[in-house]
Amino acid sequence: MSLLPSVVLYLTVGCGEWYLALRRTLACARGEKVVLVSIVFIENLLGLWVLSNFVRTNNWLLALSYAAGGSAGALIVAMNGREKSDEAAQPAQPRPRRRTKPRRRSFTPAILGRAIRARENHRRPSHRRNPQCVECPDRCSGVA
Repeated sequence: MSLLPSVVLYLTVGCGEWYLALRRTLACARGEKVVLVSIVFIENLLGLWVLSNFVRTNNWLLALSYAAGGSAGALIVAMNGREKSDEAAQPAQPRPRRRTKPRRRSFTPAILGRAIRARENHRRPSHRRNPQCVECPDRCSGVA
């Protein structure tokens, strides 16, 4: 294979590996186990193919084109990511506040409620044994 098609091929493989690395990260975040394993397998095959060709030929131009392909993939992602991050950086319009319904008042007036609570307090066993109660000495002094 001549030099120019080899350089283009290695550039494409480098860029493709960068895409696969990003897709692997996304699959890992989403919990897609089968996709994750498949992508790692393909990435390893591509990496080993590039490594074996580099060891066989010892051609640094191919290694540099592979690295440039990876850098080009990162550049493409960074350029697309900047546009999305600019959109995300704009503050969102505040939502209008909802009017909540006013709370319903209890049917029992406050005075009656206090009286009921006071009556319930006197039913407690600890209160019945209190001899110093002034409100109901016949109940709390221990006399039943």
